[in-house]
Formats: sequence, C-alpha cells, structure tokens
Amino acid sequence: MSNLKLDNKVAIITGSSMGIGKAIAIALAKKNVKVVLNGRDPERLASAASELKSAGYDILAVQGDVGNYKDCEKLVEETIEKYGAINILVNNAGLAMEGTIENTSPEVFEKVFHTNILGVLFPTKAALSHLKKSKGSVVFTGSIAGFMGLPEYSAYSATKMSLTALVQSLKIELAGTGVHVGINYVGFAENDENKTFLNHDGKIQKMPVRKQFKRMPMQEIARIFVNGIEHRKYKQTLSLLGKLTYIMQRFFPALFEWAMIRKYMK
Repeated sequence: MSNLKLDNKVAIITGSSMGIGKAIAIALAKKNVKVVLNGRDPERLASAASELKSAGYDILAVQGDVGNYKDCEKLVEETIEKYGAINILVNNAGLAMEGTIENTSPEVFEKVFHTNILGVLFPTKAALSHLKKSKGSVVFTGSIAGFMGLPEYSAYSATKMSLTALVQSLKIELAGTGVHVGINYVGFAENDENKTFLNHDGKIQKMPVRKQFKRMPMQEIARIFVNGIEHRKYKQTLSLLGKLTYIMQRFFPALFEWAMIRKYMK
C-alpha cells in the first residue's frame, strides 16, 4: 500500500551527493520514486548519480548551491523539464561548525546562517508552486541541536532553532492547500567518511567520529524520513537520545542546563 503512494513520484533531495541525503535518495528510489540529486561538488555529485543509475534507479543530477536562488530556480526548472512535476522536496543540505562565539570568525557565522537558513528557504520558495499543484510534501532535516543551544555549536544550533520557526510559518501558510510539511529532528548519526565542518576560523575539517554516543545508521534515518513522507507526518524526533533531550529541555530546562554546564566545564 505504501509503495502505491510513492510510486512514480518525483523527489528533489538537496545535499544528496553523500551522507544522509544520499541515503534518503536511495530509500526513495527503492520505492520507485524518480530522484533528483543535488550538491555543490560536481565530482561527488556525478559519482553519486553514477552509483544510483548503475543500480537501475531513475536519477537526475543537478549541480548547484542552494544558498543561491538562481541555482534553486535551475534545480526546479531542470526537474520540471525532465519529469514534469515535483511531488517531494527534502531540504537536507546543511553546514556544520564548531567554535565558541568569542573565537569564531564572523565569516563562519555568515556562511552557516546563509547555507542553513537561505539554503532551505530558497529551494522551498522555488519549488512551492509545483508542490501546491501536486499536493506534495516538503520535508526538512532538523536537529536536536535546535532544542537548546549547544556550547561551541552556537551558529548551528541557532539555525536549527530558526528552522523550526520557518517550518511552523510554512505549515500555517499552506493550510488548506494539500501540501504536507514535515520536520525531522536528527540526533547523533553515522557520518559519511567525507563529511566536513568549519572550525572557528573557517577552515574545513573532517568530521570526527563521535564514539561517546550511539550513532544512528544513515539507512535507518532515511527509512524514518520516507515513512514520514508516506504518512505525511509533521514532526519526528529520531533516536532515544533525541527524545530524552526534548523532554529534558521542555520540562526540566534548569536541570538540563545545569547538566550541560557541568559536562562543558569538565
């Protein structure tokens, strides 16, 4: 029954040349969805497209920066030109950073806010008229960092909190249109070996393996995303850690802040 809902639909996934975005693309392609891959790095994007095409999936790859509105218009135009519709938009592209507010370069804050806010808003705006025609789904990759500001991840946390507000506004604006709006709060996930982040002075660093936390497999995250699209779910908090973080911040904020400070001061 679920396959019938997604069969032959068209999905754009931003930031899908690697990591969670690529896992979501594969999970949707397995449901017989026509998938549009997107990423900034042309070589990495071409490699992902070649891999999925070799598996027999119907794939279009459109290179571009979602923080650039003209690139988002191109992404939508090329999708419509090939497939004639957009049924699903997964706003997954994002940029991570690490560094204290005091020591982080202003340019790092600017890059993270530009990518994580405008890079979500721009593709949504560009695709919205087509999503309204198809009564489709627009889904966002949130984070448990959006529940409370994390030390040394201030810009990232701020953008993920802002994302919730954007999604809330969009959901109300689209009431009665038939468009499904969803946000998924991801906890600690397995990292793609090529995943990077910005350090305090803007240098690109390889993302370290977080051994202190149980990491959620990307395939499981993708499965939950797809299930949320199939059942048109609004909010999903992934992992037990994510659910506990939400409960602690929501109902015991002072205790949660105390625990965070204690951990940070060690």
